[in-house]
Amino acid sequence: MTARREGITGVERRVREAWADRPGRAMRLASGAYSAVADFRNLLYDSRVIAARQVPVPVVSIGGLTAGGSGKTPIASDLARRLIDSGVVTAILTHGFEDELEVHRQLCPEALVFGGRDRLGLARAAAEAGAELIVLDSGFQYRRLHRDLDIVAVDDTVLALPVHRLPAGPFREGLAALARADLVVRVERSLRAPAGRTSVTEAVPGAMLRGVAGGLETPPVIVAQIRPGPLVAVTESAGRIDTPCPKVAVAGVMWPDVFFSQASQTTGSVVETVALRDHASIRKAGVVRLRDLAGEGGIVCTLKDASKLARSVGRDVPIWYLSESVNWVDSGTPPAVVRAALSLLPSATGADSSVRE
Repeated sequence: MTARREGITGVERRVREAWADRPGRAMRLASGAYSAVADFRNLLYDSRVIAARQVPVPVVSIGGLTAGGSGKTPIASDLARRLIDSGVVTAILTHGFEDELEVHRQLCPEALVFGGRDRLGLARAAAEAGAELIVLDSGFQYRRLHRDLDIVAVDDTVLALPVHRLPAGPFREGLAALARADLVVRVERSLRAPAGRTSVTEAVPGAMLRGVAGGLETPPVIVAQIRPGPLVAVTESAGRIDTPCPKVAVAGVMWPDVFFSQASQTTGSVVETVALRDHASIRKAGVVRLRDLAGEGGIVCTLKDASKLARSVGRDVPIWYLSESVNWVDSGTPPAVVRAALSLLPSATGADSSVRE
């Protein structure tokens, strides 16, 4: 396969490539400044100099330690869907990017979905709209809003990288921040590790917990497998094809190589890969190139990029998205995250709260 980085700036590309190596002096200085500001802000919240604001209903945060790529969005939607199936009116709050809103509406159409930067205001609006519980997508660092349950997703592939904080590495916080969580979800994405990386599936729990400084109490760790599923037609032209053979894989996510590996293994037909900048629109030149690459075979993409591609490239091009499923490993029925969330509700009786003990 040939990898193309359409829409990714040279600076962004060099930063991502540098994350796998020892950062240079400028990166280390910038990382030190970022860490100092972020740690001071956390100290203000930890010491209650700044108080988090509460809303009238329980809030469950699905967060991460890194800048994207930890599986927060599929886990948040999976949790919301399971809560709704249990009879709980559930709202999902996200940053407000249209592609993220579309993902949640597609995966969990019964949820109340709100998007915007002021998630405290969104939480209040969700409560007023009748939500009984709020799921905050990507909320570990958004400490302005009080959370009743902090769940942190960590991805095996990302944890294979050195723990350098932004911009020297992908980490917003170090592993010690896990002491602030109520529950850690270790995310397994690939059936096998991408080329050039070592699988850390067996070592991750110990590595994470050893990284918690000062001997503080560590949260329970459960495992979620996010596995690729069948291709889902996005355009009518794709729906008319009985046996999809997409020629190009397109991803506008933080770690596109993981998706490309999954798409290649699933379809067996991908010969070109195109990485887009996260949340970016596709320019006219990019549209022409994507149409040329797709040919009659078409495009396989992430759900996050599906609507954007159909609007930009055209519905006459066969486009599918690669679906995903979240499978909870040895977490009980219902999964531990669902039991913990249900235990927050006033009507909960006998709910299992052991994940927080």
